[in-house]
Amino acid sequence: MKREFLYIILFGVLLSPQAEGVQLKLGDKDIKEAIYYGSHRKELSHPELLKAWRIDLGYGVGSATLITPYASLIILAKESALTSREPTEQEIRKELEEKSGQISFGCGLYGEEIDFASNCKAVLEYKGEKRGPTHTSLPPSANYTKSYPASPRYWALCFFRFPMTGIGADDKVTLVLTDAKGKELRFPFDLSQLR
Repeated sequence: MKREFLYIILFGVLLSPQAEGVQLKLGDKDIKEAIYYGSHRKELSHPELLKAWRIDLGYGVGSATLITPYASLIILAKESALTSREPTEQEIRKELEEKSGQISFGCGLYGEEIDFASNCKAVLEYKGEKRGPTHTSLPPSANYTKSYPASPRYWALCFFRFPMTGIGADDKVTLVLTDAKGKELRFPFDLSQLR
């Protein structure tokens, strides 16, 4: 329940039927399409919506989801529809302004200590360059997994935001996460396949 609530509040992403690459600036048609798509799929869970935008390394390992401006609008519309309303122009504008010039990721990670996620480091690799995050959101403590007390014991939802400068809609990037023990997880994303 808590995990589902975190998904609802913090992020959501979904693959449109016609992928055109990550768009830095959305036109009116794109905005209307995202709002329509999200508001007409309010019954879907976030994991169902996120599946196509997510790289899942499996239970006990981790997953990463690319959060684009388009996808943010879909989730905004879905959440608004759950309260029987449509997002306002002001909410849409605010959402797009907050996502402007950045690339964001939501990551579900697993560990054995309750505070494992608080020491997670992230780097975005792009054409041989490594970029550090401009914003990181790491929980001080994690949630129990369905297998607790067996391994993996804990699960945490982490967020990372990076500058989009120089990254194009058809480029490839890799999110690299490293835990306190030096264990590395790699999530390669082809932006041309996402919207």
